[in-house]
Amino acid sequence: MIIFNKNLKKYDMGRWFLMIPYARRKTILELMHSKEIIYLDEIKEKTNVSLATVRRDLKTLAEEGQIELLSGGAARLIINVAEKSVEEKINLNREEKKVIGSYAATLIGDGQFVFLGPGTTENYIIRHLKGKNVTVVTNGAFHINELVRYNINSIILGGDLLTDIAVLVGPFAINQVTNMNFDKCFIGASGISFDRGLSTSIMDVAEINKIVIERSREVYFIGDSTKIGKNSRYKFAEIKEEHKLITTKKADVKNLDSKKVILVK
Repeated sequence: MIIFNKNLKKYDMGRWFLMIPYARRKTILELMHSKEIIYLDEIKEKTNVSLATVRRDLKTLAEEGQIELLSGGAARLIINVAEKSVEEKINLNREEKKVIGSYAATLIGDGQFVFLGPGTTENYIIRHLKGKNVTVVTNGAFHINELVRYNINSIILGGDLLTDIAVLVGPFAINQVTNMNFDKCFIGASGISFDRGLSTSIMDVAEINKIVIERSREVYFIGDSTKIGKNSRYKFAEIKEEHKLITTKKADVKNLDSKKVILVK
């Protein structure tokens, strides 16, 4: 439990917040969005932490594929695809999303406790769960109408609502999934790259995805052919030996181990 001292000054609260590695790295990334190249001394000044801490954070972000370290004590963001709004995404590649969703639903059995990511491809799984005795956990506010329509047992994570993409994020949502054990998870991505892994444009979404993957017995990544070979800002996973990627036969997956890919029509 965290107990807040109401007598803390705003400055002290800011320093306390930046002691949390995740929050500190998020702050660094926000700084880097404002300029093409940023120097370590600038980050040190803005975050009020040591240069050694800044270097550790930048090394972590570089290993995650989010930034590129430059000579001379500088770094820059890796430029990637941006997130589209729900309104923009809902009609994109609809037919591919339908067949991916239909197939993914066949992998979910009665009695299973399943996490569905917040994307529009995951939304096409829900209708095929009608009549199954399953429980769906999701941070996708966009999914609520479908879950109600098909009478699916559901747990909607709490947190801050990102209205443009209808996703719930934040510490409360993270705490919830940290204490759950999933039979399976189905998670979409803005970018699916063979060298940089799976990524999303929202850091808070990436953090929840990472935890869900760790808490799931079986992990399935889903994405239509247009996501293959793309990179977004925040990496949340690699396609490891025990993971599977569900996509369509339109996707260019020649560089990926066929054992890790499920191609649907």
